[in-house]
Amino acid sequence: MSLKLISRGVLTVALAAGIASAQLLNSKSIDVIRVEKVGFSAGRIDSLTQALALQQFHGKKVNDETMTQVRYAVIDNLVGQELVKLECKKLGIKVPANRVDSLATLFKKQFPSEDAFQKQLKQSGQTMAQFREKIEDQLKSEELLAKKVPFPKDPTEEKKKAFWELNKEKAVINDSISGARIWISTKGKKAQEINDAKDMLKGLAAQVRTKKAPFAQLAAIYSEDKDAKKTGGVMPKFVAKSKGDAFVKAVNKIKVGEITDVITDKDGVYIFMLAERNDGKYESYKAQIEYYLRLQAEQERQMKLKGYLDELAKVYKVQYLDKKYTPPQAIGGK
Repeated sequence: MSLKLISRGVLTVALAAGIASAQLLNSKSIDVIRVEKVGFSAGRIDSLTQALALQQFHGKKVNDETMTQVRYAVIDNLVGQELVKLECKKLGIKVPANRVDSLATLFKKQFPSEDAFQKQLKQSGQTMAQFREKIEDQLKSEELLAKKVPFPKDPTEEKKKAFWELNKEKAVINDSISGARIWISTKGKKAQEINDAKDMLKGLAAQVRTKKAPFAQLAAIYSEDKDAKKTGGVMPKFVAKSKGDAFVKAVNKIKVGEITDVITDKDGVYIFMLAERNDGKYESYKAQIEYYLRLQAEQERQMKLKGYLDELAKVYKVQYLDKKYTPPQAIGGK
């Protein structure tokens, strides 16, 4: 089951989608799922599905199969949220008002002004009290799930090395590397302008090293590579020597995850962050190993989460009333 239950992203979608106004009964307004006394109509699910697809795929056309998977994710979230909400109520879980205030303020900062937020709130058909109630429910749910299905801890160095020892014979060893760069054109620029560009790149590298900003975000903003805004400056696998001696010399000085000094080529200046080096050494695969172990741990957590929700579905009645709106491994399904 691939879902992130009770996420702030879902809260955003719910606010944007709103609640449909009362209409004469039609196929879209009839409940297709019920959790105890709470019903979810086809219209509401479809509206949230469209909103989530628009958000995740940035307005690109989505095929029917993918849209079905998005709809199942929405259904899992709606059912899961309601089950957890019922359990929180049963257990009497409370959250301090200042935590609700803090999250509400954080959410409102996503809007350019208070007026813009109030306008969106009005369009969604919600009052501020209802909006705060949603936040409170979310915080209660997070508190319960943190106890029942806690997030995995970061993989230890010992665990990463153990994984490497078990799998190092499978490691691909060749001359290829990959990473990302922030490149500034020097074509037609004077010496002072070029020096200014170099200083800017040094400053950007410092921001990444001090964790003030991710490399991809800075590349999307500052890099003059034509595709950087879409790719975050990512350069697919290539052989280092294909980029010239200066690049090879700079890359040989750094480890995976580090950034080069400013490199100069015939058309520009740039910094490069090394993401992958296939040289058969543990340090070069460390980032990949950590990513895999995190992914594996989260997949295990998702399985535990599904099991916990299935247990709640034995306590609180869940009904799927329409095959189209019944995921293959529906929460509480048989």
